[in-house]
Order: sequence, then C-alpha cells, then structure tokens
Amino acid sequence: MLPSLARFDTWSKGLALPLAALTLFVALSALVRPVLPPDETRYLTVALEMLRAHQFVLPSLNGQLYEQKPPLLFWIIAAIWDLTGVSRAGALAAITLISGLAVVLTRRLAAELFPADDALVQRVGWAMVGNAVFAIYTGLILFDLLLTDCLLVFLLALTAHARAPAVWKILVAGLGFGLSLLAKGPVGLIFLAPVIASYALWRDGRQVLSTRRFFLSALAAIGLGVLVTAAWLVPAYIASRGAYLEGLIFGQIAGRVSGDMAASHARPIWFFLPLLPVLALPWLLSPLVWARHRTSLRHPIVTAKTLWHERPVLRLLTVAILVPIVVFSAIAGKQPHYLVPLLPFVAILSAFAMRDLKHLMIALGATITLSLLLIAQLIASRTVFDRDDLTPLARTVETWPGPVAFAGHYQGELGFLAQLKQPIAVVPLDMAAGWLGAHPGGLLVSSEFKTGDALPGRILIDRPFKSDQRMTASTN
Repeated sequence: MLPSLARFDTWSKGLALPLAALTLFVALSALVRPVLPPDETRYLTVALEMLRAHQFVLPSLNGQLYEQKPPLLFWIIAAIWDLTGVSRAGALAAITLISGLAVVLTRRLAAELFPADDALVQRVGWAMVGNAVFAIYTGLILFDLLLTDCLLVFLLALTAHARAPAVWKILVAGLGFGLSLLAKGPVGLIFLAPVIASYALWRDGRQVLSTRRFFLSALAAIGLGVLVTAAWLVPAYIASRGAYLEGLIFGQIAGRVSGDMAASHARPIWFFLPLLPVLALPWLLSPLVWARHRTSLRHPIVTAKTLWHERPVLRLLTVAILVPIVVFSAIAGKQPHYLVPLLPFVAILSAFAMRDLKHLMIALGATITLSLLLIAQLIASRTVFDRDDLTPLARTVETWPGPVAFAGHYQGELGFLAQLKQPIAVVPLDMAAGWLGAHPGGLLVSSEFKTGDALPGRILIDRPFKSDQRMTASTN
C-alpha cells in the first residue's frame, strides 16, 4: 500500500475523518438546498419565537401555543442563536453536532456490544456516516436524530450497567430517557422496550445482572427520566392550564396512533416494508460485501441459525430493528423518518458484515455515497428545491412597509425566513380579497392558491409551489 494510503487507512480507523466528511456534507448541502417547508421552516420559526419572547417553557407558533412537539430541539437551537445570532448556519451547527454525536455514540455502543472486535468497532464510523438514510437526514431540522442520541445514551448506560452495575449508570440512563421525552415524547419507548424485554435472549457471560435486577434497573431509569421531564412538564402544564399537555398527548400522540389527526400521515400497514432494504444502503449493494460472504450465503438458513446461537449480541440487534418496525406498521401514522433511530443498529450490523474489508474501501464507499447525494441535491436545486424555496416571498414580506397577512393555513413558513418580530395576520382563502380591500397598502401572501385560481389584487409574485399550489404575493 502507498504511504499516503497507509496513513489514510490509519486515520480512518478513528472518527476524525468520518466526522469531517459529515460536517463538509452538511455544509455543502446547505449551499444547494433551501430551508424546506413546512417542517424546517416551522421548527425554525418556533425556535425564533422562543428566543425572542424568552419563553422557554411553552413553545409558540405565530404567537399561539405550539403543542405538536416537546421543546428540547428548540432549546438547543435557541441557545446557539443566543450566542451566535439568528441564522440558518447556527441552526445547522446544532444539527451537525447532534448528527456527529449520533456517530460517536453508535461507535461507543458497538464497543460495548463487541468488546473484543476492534475491526468491527473501527468500521462503525464510516458505516454510519456513509449510510444513505443517515446522510439524507443528517442536515435536516428534524427531531429524529436528537431522539436517537438520547436513546443511545440510555442504551449505553443500561448495557454497561448490566455488565458492571453502578448507580451512576442508572442515573445516566435516566437522564437519557428524560431527554428522549423532551426530544420527541414517549415514542422512544417503542425502540427501548424490545431491547429491555429481550434481555434474557441476548444476555451472555459478560452481563452479571439477573433478568429481574436488569428489569428493575431499567424501570428505575425510566422513572428517573419521567422526573427529569416533569421538571419542564409541570411548569408547562401550569402555565397553559393543561392545554399544552392535552394537545401534546391527546391531540398529537393519540391522533397519530389512530390516524384521526389531520396531519397524522396515515398510511397502509405495509408502508415500511419496501423501506427496509433502503435502511442498509449503500452497503447492502456492495459487491465487496457480497463477495466476502459468498460461502456463507450458499447456505443462508444454516448461517443465520449459527449466528443466532453463537452471537447473542446479534439477537439484540435483530430485535432492536425488527420489533419497532412491526409496532410502527400497526400504527396508522407513518413517516420514513420515524425509522431513523434504527440506524445505529443497522450501522453496527453493516460494520459486522464489513469487518474484513479494508477501511479504505469502506471510506471510499461512504465518500461516493455522500458525493452522489450532493449531486442529487444540486440537480434538485434546479427543479424540486426551486419550487420549495420561499425566500422570494419572505424577502418581500420582510421589507414590506404596510400590513401583511397570510391567506390559508399558516404553518410558520415565513417567521424565520422573513425574521418576523410580530405574529402575521392569517385569513381564510375565501376572505383574501376582502382583507386586501380593507387594508390599503397591505400585502397578502400565500402558498395555498392553486393553479387556475383567481388571485386577488395586483400580483407581485406568482410562482409554482408544491404540487399544483402557487406561491403568491399581491397588494392593492
């Protein structure tokens, strides 16, 4: 091997190069991709309102109680903005740190589960960073990677406690679970419960805790996590007179489970089935991986049985991946990003399958994947992303000297992009013309008029938006 390649192979065994590649990927993605509505624009608007109002107990959207998500991600973004100023770069710094932490914690979990397999552990960083699904979500302002970090903290502490019991590990696990509740509510239990319940299945000679003591430790950690969350939830309940808790639990969680909520994303029970192979890309398609396992694949059932019996930790990973997918399939509301917390387990399994490959080849595969995703985003910036970019509308709103209103269902699309300091007026579509007539010099903006609709007033902006909708601005 050439000296330069040998040095690269040595460096790639650590996390410095994978994390550098991740950071560069997020930065370059931000250059070609706008802030995507409605999710990213909404969450950044909530964080901005939180910072400007210094109201860190109750999140708000356009001045109204925002009860769809707990506050942890908003706290993190607002804290960084408080230090650096409000910007997309500051928010992306938060997301990059969250994504990088997921890589670090995944490698640490691999070391805990495979203490004698340095080859596997050294490959986890690139296996995670090069995972196509992880790369796609790593730069998006969403809650799933933050939830992933919190769940990894819980699992790391609990599995370490099973091996070498210590009270402080239960406390750390409790903190991790409490933060998971603050990140995305009790959905984290869907990922944690299978691992906890199957302890007897994956326990090997290293775990000294009995099943009973392990369960008690897990329950203690979960109880501590609830107390951590209560430190915020009780003040939120009092400040909102119960409205926030009612909206979050009964309006959001129950609505998504049943599919009754308008934005529950109800989908058929088989929705996640075709996504399962995608979770392991690009490694599932690597000819090098298949070539390494050619002999064992001639007898896949025998190989699977052997691994199942000889490698208890593989039982843990199998249960940790498959059971949450079954549970989510039974829930009416489904989104692809719900499966993001499974990626650490997928990355560890990928590293297990690639532990005989050279680091250079895995790093090269990850680099190719990230490069292809960047090219795809560059192409999308001229097509799909161009229709999603609300910046022209936001600039018009930001500089408009008169009254401004949004026609339709406002989801915070303009709060961050236009740096609004006050809530924007919202009017129904069928009252848009009336609002313009009643407000001389006013600006009416919308992203909900459809192609062919008669637009009120004098048109300033009329551009294609999502589907058959249009991005419009008009005045009188």
